[in-house]
Amino acid sequence: MATKNSRQFDYKDIESLQVYLTGQGKLLSAKRTGLSAREQRRLKRAVKYARFLALIPYTG
Repeated sequence: MATKNSRQFDYKDIESLQVYLTGQGKLLSAKRTGLSAREQRRLKRAVKYARFLALIPYTG
């Protein structure tokens, strides 16, 4: 059951993913981003897939 303010992350939308990355390319913690656990997992999967496709680098 999805809530109305649940965020969707697209691996092709690099600009929105980079908001959740540090300058070194690491994911920010859920405490810093304000995402729920489910949203944080979805973000992680989108970033991992974007890295695999070389859309974003593994390191900064």
